[in-house]
This record gives sequence, C-alpha cells and structure tokens, in this order.
Amino acid sequence: ILSYNPEPPAAEYAYMVINCSDIEAIESKVMPRLNRHLFNNFPSLIANIQRIPLGPPVKAPVEIRISGKETDKIFTLVDSTKSKLERIAGVRNIRDNWGPWAKKLIVNVDQPRALRAGLSNQDIAVSLQTVLSGIATTDYREGDELIPIMLRSAAADRKDIGKLESHNIFSQVTGRSVPLMQVADVEMAWQPSKVLRRDRLQSVAVRADVTEGSNAIAIAQEMDALLQPEAEEWEVGYKYELGGEIESSGKAAASIGAQVPVAFLVITLLLVAQFNSIRKPLIILLTIPLGMIGITVGLLVCDSYMGFMTQLGVIALAGIVINNAIVLLDRIKIEIDVNGLTPQRAIIEAAQRRLRPILLTTATTVGGLIPLWSGGGGPMFIPLAIAIIFGLVFATALTLGFVPVLYSLFFKVRFPR
Repeated sequence: ILSYNPEPPAAEYAYMVINCSDIEAIESKVMPRLNRHLFNNFPSLIANIQRIPLGPPVKAPVEIRISGKETDKIFTLVDSTKSKLERIAGVRNIRDNWGPWAKKLIVNVDQPRALRAGLSNQDIAVSLQTVLSGIATTDYREGDELIPIMLRSAAADRKDIGKLESHNIFSQVTGRSVPLMQVADVEMAWQPSKVLRRDRLQSVAVRADVTEGSNAIAIAQEMDALLQPEAEEWEVGYKYELGGEIESSGKAAASIGAQVPVAFLVITLLLVAQFNSIRKPLIILLTIPLGMIGITVGLLVCDSYMGFMTQLGVIALAGIVINNAIVLLDRIKIEIDVNGLTPQRAIIEAAQRRLRPILLTTATTVGGLIPLWSGGGGPMFIPLAIAIIFGLVFATALTLGFVPVLYSLFFKVRFPR
C-alpha cells in the first residue's frame, strides 16, 4: 500500500488490510459492522477503520501536537485539549501517541541504614536486577550457538511487591543478607511508556478520528480557535501545532503555490515573445480568472470541495482558457493583415469563425471528463473533473464575448452606432 506509514513494531499494535468484493458495501455495511463489533466487544481497543487513503499518509485526521520541556505540564495541557475535543461534534477515538502510562517501582535507598548494613547502591541494583530482569550466569553451547543461562526469581515473586520488599540482599562486606525493606522504601509510580520528541522538545500528539460526514479540517480550525487565546498565556517554551489532514493539505497546496509564480512568468514571457506585444498577453491573462466562476458554481452544485486535485484542475483549466484566447486573437490578426478587414469587422468576423472550433474543442474535453465525474474516477479524480468541466463551460462562453471586448478597449477600436 503506497500510503502506508509504518509504525515501530509493538505487541499491542496491528495493521490489517481487508479486501471487499463490493466497493459500495465498504462504507454502508463493512465499516459500520466492524465499528459496532469492536466497540461492543473490545472497549479498551482503539480501532481506526477507514478506506485506504488516496493522499499522503496521516496518523489521524485531527492532530494537535503539544511540545514543551516538562512532562507533567505537557500532560496538563494535553488533558485540557482532550476535554475540548470531546465537546466538538463528529469526533471519536481521542487518544495521544505516548500511549497508556506504565507502572514503575521506585526504590528510595536510605543511605545511612544501607551503610550500616554494609550495602552499596550497586549491591541493591544488581540484586534487584537479578530478581526482576535476570542476570546471565553462564552460556550453554549448542553446536555453534551460545544460549545464555539467566538467573531470575519465579514470576509470582516478581509480581508481588510484598515479596520484593522482603527480598534479601547479600552484603559483600559483612557476608550477611539484609531484607530490602530495612534499607530502602519501595513505592509505585506511573510514567509514560514512551517519550517522543520533536525539534528536541518533548512532544505529545493528541489525535482523534472523525465520524462519517464530518470535516476534519473544519474541526481542526475550530480547535485552533479555542487553543489560540489560551496558548498566549502558556509558559515560555510550550506551544502547539496542528497536524493531520489540515497540515497535509497545507503542504500540498504550498508545493503547488511555490511553482505557480515561476510558471506564470514563463507563460507571460512566451506570450510576449509570440505576439511581440504587451497588450495581447495582458488580454489573455485577464481571461484566466473567468474559469474560477464556473469552478465555484460547479463545486457548489455538486457539493464538492476545494482540495489538492481541484487545484490541479484549476491549473489545467488555465492552460485551456489561454489556448482559446490565443486562437481568437490570432484570428483577429489574420483578418486584419491577410484579409484586409477593418479592425471593427475583423473582431466580429474572428469571433464568428472561431466559435465552432472553440465550442467543439470544449465539447470533446467535457465529454471525455464526464465518465470521470460520474463516478469512474472515485473521490480522488471527481473534484478534478468537476473543476475542468464547469470551469471550461463558463470560461468558453465568457471568453467568446470577453476577449473581443478587451481587444476593443485595449486597441481603442470604436464601433459607431
């Protein structure tokens, strides 16, 4: 799967791919039944069931990364962020990427008592390591393989804190064994099971999935509006960032926007070189925004969205609109230079003669994209088809009337009554 972003290997983590024979049944039957089954039978399981993503991989649709220096202060902000997320409609499976906290036994050695018993911190540490983790005493050789032989207490003793406190520690100085409880106090605490960093700061990512029909980017923007006033009062060194789909979408848009000025400059230079004029390229470039009228209407009518593929459609549409304008302006020049018509008559004649070729070109392009729009392209290519189809229809109709008007204004061609 191209969009799979591997996680570090862990016993509690699994990634499964389920193939279905009917694409319509995935969201209508398979996913709801799996969600209900896992929710009812495995309440402690965090399950993220979704169709294979078509864009860049994201850990979760909604993600807020909180960074800082101290763990306790970070998780105070994390808990506050989670409580805000819970109050937003359409959010489910709220969690963080540090996972459940783990138990930790803290052994506080009383140094005066330990010295009187002839014990050092190293003696206590080695003895506890032998009990809990085990220590290699020797190796068993089987062929060319060495198998370490571990010395360790029984599992029942390792899990009982009472037995751990009564565990005897051998003193190398006195030659006697001393119970641990006489030289140290054992207490239980909780600690993160893993510590993740981003830009050298501890960073916790609060993640959440969204229900069907909810917009992850809109939820992230709502969270941003809630966190922004509070973040101004946070201590220095603590900050938050938005991840998930809103970050991925922003990076994709930035990758396109970074190259658009260069492409615009190249197109302008080519048009100026072709026409040896400034006014004609300006007429052509002014027709490009006309396509946005049709794109806006198309997205509203089809209940679609302005995403990465839609932006690609806008760029493709700009090339088609420029081509139509070039053809029309070139025909005006031919009517004046070759056929000897007056500018007034040349404008009308060129518009009439290029009407059929431009309409036929538009019709063939729209006809070729209709199967992609009607469902064959899936959720990835449908916005692209909508942008080109509606934008081209509107831009063609407006170009046939807009370019002659601009030509008349720029070249001061007057039409007597």
